Amino acid sequence: MNLSAPQCLTTISLWRCGLDREGLHIVINMLSKLAVRTLLLDGNPECAGYFHLLLTEDCTLTSLSLRSNKINCTDIAPFAAALSSNKSLTNLSLHNNSIEDDGAKHLAQGLRINRTVLTLNLSGNKITDAGIKALSDVLTTLNLTHEEIVARRKLISENKSSLAADEPPTTPGGRTKDRPGSNSRTGSHTALDKKGKGGASGKGNKKQDKVEKPGTKDGRKSDLGNKGKDDKRKGSRSGAADAKKGNIKKGTAGKKFQEEKEHETPQPEVVEFSNPLLESNMSEKEGKIIVPGNFALTCLNLNNNGIGDMGITYLYKALHFQENSTMKRGVKGLLRLTLKNNKFDQEGRHYSELVDIMTRRDPFYEQPIIEEDQSNLTAQT
Repeated sequence: MNLSAPQCLTTISLWRCGLDREGLHIVINMLSKLAVRTLLLDGNPECAGYFHLLLTEDCTLTSLSLRSNKINCTDIAPFAAALSSNKSLTNLSLHNNSIEDDGAKHLAQGLRINRTVLTLNLSGNKITDAGIKALSDVLTTLNLTHEEIVARRKLISENKSSLAADEPPTTPGGRTKDRPGSNSRTGSHTALDKKGKGGASGKGNKKQDKVEKPGTKDGRKSDLGNKGKDDKRKGSRSGAADAKKGNIKKGTAGKKFQEEKEHETPQPEVVEFSNPLLESNMSEKEGKIIVPGNFALTCLNLNNNGIGDMGITYLYKALHFQENSTMKRGVKGLLRLTLKNNKFDQEGRHYSELVDIMTRRDPFYEQPIIEEDQSNLTAQT
């Protein structure tokens, strides 16, 4: 494989390649030399306990698929820990594995701090109500642990130190070393002082007095100099006016750029999430520091699990909280949720209310147009 042009290769698929630990290390070494964005390692169960090695500090992956790898709770624990500090992955698929409630709790722990994962596929696993409760709790609020509070204070201290280092040093007189104080004389003041001293002694600088500025004569401004300046001003004003009206003739390159700009697809606004440990919108209750939960996750697939009615209640409360929360203004949170082939009652009250919430939150949902009853209109006439 030619690795001389890393920008050309962005996707690698190694589906059912019989990959083992040694082969995975070769892949990891290769990723360090390439700018790969998408990696598919489906159907390689011998690597189930080593996938966390992919999430290095210099990881460039944005999409990772680990389907059908028989990943269990023991395997997912180190992966979830590495996911907590990862800042590149946005799409993660763990479809058709052996993740149970304990594994879901590990993933929920990883999602406490992670704010880059937008899409999570957990379909085809063995998650029940206990695992759903852990995932639902992450979507609401977080009670910071003692370790997280210590880490928060450390981050705040580091930020203050970096800000103090960026400020210019000061002298005892309150003046910065880079810039003189207000009571110091500038170059112009020094020149005036010298001129004043020369006048007082009667020996003024005659050579400086005789020097004439360009475009002047005997201390008076020349008409030619003014004319040149006026022409330049008129030219700049007319050029700006023509540019606004689009009257400037464009070459081939200009036309091509304009066409590309017109046909350019508008990019959606991306909301950037800060480290939750540095969240300013926090509260304190009974001695505990409470910060907003994970509002970054937008799509969650829970098809083909063992979710019962209690799990649906947990999800409903979490989504109801996100919809009415004021902790994250302008951020909606979870927008897509799929729950096909589970064990809950589809006629249940909380499931119906959950469907109503998700229908409104779905970005592709369009409010139905209510048409007036024609019979009522006829009766009124």
